[in-house]
Amino acid sequence: MTAPDAGLRLLSAAAATFQDDAPSAGESVGGWFLDAEMPAALGPDALDQTFARIAALEAIDPRTRYFAAAAKEATRSLGELSMLPDVVQQAAFDAIGSGRRWGMAGFGIRRMTLPVDAPCKVDLLRIEPGAGVASHDHEAEEYTLVLTGAFHDGHARFGPGDINVGLPGFRHAPQAETGQVCYALAVGYGPATFEGPMGLLQKLTGFGR
Repeated sequence: MTAPDAGLRLLSAAAATFQDDAPSAGESVGGWFLDAEMPAALGPDALDQTFARIAALEAIDPRTRYFAAAAKEATRSLGELSMLPDVVQQAAFDAIGSGRRWGMAGFGIRRMTLPVDAPCKVDLLRIEPGAGVASHDHEAEEYTLVLTGAFHDGHARFGPGDINVGLPGFRHAPQAETGQVCYALAVGYGPATFEGPMGLLQKLTGFGR
């Protein structure tokens, strides 16, 4: 490739944010307001009120509980996305705005394909602590930037700001470390190729392509 396409430019822009550890202007202003706030005292019955609200939630209609759980999940997801580099946040929100959603990419792994006009596939990955991908090869280059958390692919450890490069003939099995959700941005120019049961599943279903 002679010049970086939109996929690699997005990955490079996200990687560049890890080269400057200084807090952003927004973080600095937010910290100032937080420091300026006076702590509010809790009432003597605050704990009883909290337990009463929990009991009330447990007694409401199951459908309401379902929507409450869905709202909680959406809030958690938005909170996690807010921790990612701005360029990745924007791409993720563009994807959601265009109707794209998270999909399963394995046990404990979710994937959302970002709408990037490039000859590659750009995926935002969310990997639960301890979850991983079976050993696989690649038909073409794949570049994976760690955004939060960390994973080990059987060869080396990759933390925030590190880029894992997968080339044809290089087999690895990325697995997230325990303790923190691992978000990663993957730019691939060809699908992963699995062997054994996973390879059979891939042939039957197109999984991973």
